[in-house]
Amino acid sequence: MQLIRLEEELRLNVPEIDSQHETLISLINQLHTAMLREADKASLDDLLSQLLDHTRSHCSYEEQLMSQYGYPAYAAHRSEHERLIEHLENLMGRYKNGDLLLSFAVMLELKGWATIHIEKSDKLLGIFLNDRAGIDTNHHKGSG
Repeated sequence: MQLIRLEEELRLNVPEIDSQHETLISLINQLHTAMLREADKASLDDLLSQLLDHTRSHCSYEEQLMSQYGYPAYAAHRSEHERLIEHLENLMGRYKNGDLLLSFAVMLELKGWATIHIEKSDKLLGIFLNDRAGIDTNHHKGSG
């Protein structure tokens, strides 16, 4: 059961970022499925680690583009990334310490921050990058 999909209106038309968003959403869905199937702690730990690593890498990639192309809202967007990563680290730490069970409420929270961030912040970045002279939005770099 998919918890979340990358709807067409959430695509930025910046292929590398869209690809990274697909991976992010896939990891959230995998975590949700594993939780529903009552997967063992090691499997859930691994998926949480992958989600955190991918989120860090994705945010770093976006920040590199924002810096490179002089994105006017860079500081605010970067600050939002920092809050997202801090929140994920906190969630993961609480889970690993046994203070938090992965519940449907936690999964809805993960779904919420992913979709809201893409819709409210990344969409504006995508518009900026697509309008910016000289950026090749069809160029793919390796996912990380």
